[in-house]
Amino acid sequence: MPAFDVARRWKGRIVLDRSGSKLGPVLDVFYDAENDEPGWVLVGFGAAGGRLVPVAEAVEDGNELRVPYDRALVEGAPGMEADGRLWPQEEADLYAYYGLPYTGASLVDLDEEEEDPVAQVRGLPPGGWPPG
Repeated sequence: MPAFDVARRWKGRIVLDRSGSKLGPVLDVFYDAENDEPGWVLVGFGAAGGRLVPVAEAVEDGNELRVPYDRALVEGAPGMEADGRLWPQEEADLYAYYGLPYTGASLVDLDEEEEDPVAQVRGLPPGGWPPG
């Protein structure tokens, strides 16, 4: 698997399924905390939105990216909008959907999702200021 900075250059490339049929363009690349490497690409499906596809076994083929999955499987996969955030629980669901082994090491405390991200960046206590 290439480094994340290399995988980011995949944006705009066409993704092909296992038979070589066009799936759509790469809209975004997501880091896989489970394996500490690029793990997912969001493939554009027009009006159907984007679908997430694992890239652990993807192969670069010129300016295209070939994944070892059938179109029907990818079309039914969980999706999201471009520039969205892939939460650990969603990643766990993707592992299950594609039948991939998952240890759960990247799952975080679900309370973390409810904390104020601005407060986290600014180093404020959960719930903001003043602490209470």
